[in-house]
Amino acid sequence: MTRDDGSAAKLRQGRHPDKSILLAYIRRQPQDDRLYIQQHIEHCERCSQQCDEYKLISGTLEDALMRAPHFYPQLTGHVIYSVEKHLYESGKLRAAKRQSLRDYRLKRRMARLGVAISLVLAMLLTTMAYAISTKHTPLISYISHQGIVTTQPSPDLGNLVPPPQVTSKHKHPPKHVVAPPQTPSVAAATTPFSTPKPSMVICGRSAAGTSMYLMLCGDHFTPGDKVTVVLEYLKNSKSLAPVTVDAKGQFEDSVSIACAYVPIAIYANDQTHSTESATLTNIPRGCTPTPGMSS
Repeated sequence: MTRDDGSAAKLRQGRHPDKSILLAYIRRQPQDDRLYIQQHIEHCERCSQQCDEYKLISGTLEDALMRAPHFYPQLTGHVIYSVEKHLYESGKLRAAKRQSLRDYRLKRRMARLGVAISLVLAMLLTTMAYAISTKHTPLISYISHQGIVTTQPSPDLGNLVPPPQVTSKHKHPPKHVVAPPQTPSVAAATTPFSTPKPSMVICGRSAAGTSMYLMLCGDHFTPGDKVTVVLEYLKNSKSLAPVTVDAKGQFEDSVSIACAYVPIAIYANDQTHSTESATLTNIPRGCTPTPGMSS
């Protein structure tokens, strides 16, 4: 047995490709192992027969698909037109039904309203006829919250006799009425009280070379709150670590800045109460110590 015969025997005894792989090979779809599949089909009778069957079926389907538009050119358009016409007519029918239902409900409500108005008018006419036909002098009283008219005879107030006064034989001592003590009205003098606003000042300053050290002191903040000091520059800003306000409402914080890069403003923002804040704008320029400040 030659070397070629041994390779062919290995291909015949090897794993047969799946039907999907053979179908993809027939349709010339891209495959990584296409060379191996081709060699296997050439030496395997079973896979070669399946490929022939697939070629026959694929050719028949392609031929049928190519002939379908020639024999049925107007079928698809007619079906689509019929479906669209049916949907349009169905929509018009549903809209007409909804409109007729709304008209019916409106007519029924108007009919009920007319009956109610007729009943109210009949009751009013009956009440007025009864009031006119009575022999007594009518006293017509309108009850506003019920809307009912009642008739009552006028009472004769001239024949009323006052009841006799009964006097007791025992004399009761006169009762002394103790008047409540009069408390002089004292107008409470109210003095206007204004809560001081939070503030911040530079309470210390020193210079060393090209750097400047500032001690910042804040006052009138809420005790126990966290306050963040923010250095505002022309193009960016820098936030320091939060500090805690002491029991007196004060805090201290320190910062080192470059003498040539002084911030335009320094803010103190209360993290707990957003309405509490202080702004410092009079920041010294340069590294010359200011007289009167502690270093």
